Amino acid sequence: MAPKNEEATNVMAFDALYTTNQIQKFKVLLPYIEPSMQKHLAVYIKYMELQYTLSYVQRHPLQICGCSISSDEKPDMRSLCRQLCLYSSPEEIRQLEQFQNMLQTMETVQEMTQTMSALQEIFPDLSAAAPFGGDSASSDDNTAENPGSGQFSMMDMLTNMLTPEQKAMYEMFGQQNAEKKG
Repeated sequence: MAPKNEEATNVMAFDALYTTNQIQKFKVLLPYIEPSMQKHLAVYIKYMELQYTLSYVQRHPLQICGCSISSDEKPDMRSLCRQLCLYSSPEEIRQLEQFQNMLQTMETVQEMTQTMSALQEIFPDLSAAAPFGGDSASSDDNTAENPGSGQFSMMDMLTNMLTPEQKAMYEMFGQQNAEKKG
């Protein structure tokens, strides 16, 4: 996991873009102001930031340089989740971690599917099961009808390596894939 400083870089860059040195000075002074006046100064600081932001956006109507990913670049969703965790409640962090686990499972399933496809191309006789959970009965009666069904199933071996949660996710994707093809 990257250090928190690195993950907060986008927030700091955004804050730096939409502020001025004058506004930053007021932020530095805030703790030194009489407590009864601090809330008024805080509102004034936010007001100045809003004014500056509106004028900046009017002067620069196009996309802000460095504040978006390029259109051909895929976003790193796990990194995004880590960055969001810095500003999230414990419940939101739990949900983000579940989402990260789901992403990891999807990547695992995709890698296994690609591996199986490659193995099926190289060794067509090794796989009886179709990708995404075909039935691989090993009785000799099925061997005549389905030549590969009585043989070693590489897909079964790979799916047995998954955790129960990953296996359930894999089967769900298999059902969705079958429905799309059907």
